[in-house]
Amino acid sequence: MNEKNRELIKKIVGKPGMNLYHKVQRKRIDRKEEKYFQARKKMYASLVNPGELCFDIGANEGNRVGPLLSVGARVVAVEPQQSCYTKLRETYGDKIIIVPKGVDEAEGEKDLYVASISVFSSFSTEWIDQVKNGRFYERTWDRKIRVPMTTLDALVKEYGEPSFIKIDVEGFELQVLKGLSTSVRYISFEYTVPEQTSHAIECIRLIAALDKDTKFNFSPEESMAWGMKAWLSADNMIEYIRTPMFQAWGNGDIYSHCFGK
Repeated sequence: MNEKNRELIKKIVGKPGMNLYHKVQRKRIDRKEEKYFQARKKMYASLVNPGELCFDIGANEGNRVGPLLSVGARVVAVEPQQSCYTKLRETYGDKIIIVPKGVDEAEGEKDLYVASISVFSSFSTEWIDQVKNGRFYERTWDRKIRVPMTTLDALVKEYGEPSFIKIDVEGFELQVLKGLSTSVRYISFEYTVPEQTSHAIECIRLIAALDKDTKFNFSPEESMAWGMKAWLSADNMIEYIRTPMFQAWGNGDIYSHCFGK
């Protein structure tokens, strides 16, 4: 609701009415978040066994951290934004390891373009240019910060080999995966189509090159449900990504499963 409409409703219903409205809205949000939580928990329970290590790359405020912890995973959350780091620490304390860095194909530093809503912050100017006049036209990226960068290989060396890596970095997924040289049982990365169809395809090729026994599936949007009943080979997944049926989903997560792990 914009400010103009908010003021109009306030004049009509008064302060008691507005308080009731906000109470109802909070309940709706709580119910929606609980629904998402349970869906994520169900998905992750099928991928991760209790005690196994997971990397959450682009953890933001932790909406995937909670479900992972609930299935007994050990979590390394990687998040470069200070406000999100603070929220993660307040919410989860010592239950998780927080790495206040970005992830790239090589260690160093990089500019993070901070969005008006933190979940849209990105290292990729290409992705920002592709979405700012389209699906995310209401968002702005009006400042940038310099942040330290690590790699997936460096994280594996420091914390151990994970069973699952979740990657959600707003168009920077390919660069993240370029810093991984070992296969992992499960990986998920966010896709945005049609804008970044070629990036999704390259991500699949990179992951498949690590182990010939890797197959792929996807979960559309925030459904946390499998898009296909069977896992596909890399070539078949790439072929499917190019179809109008897949392109119509717009965004979601592509999953890889290394059956040899």
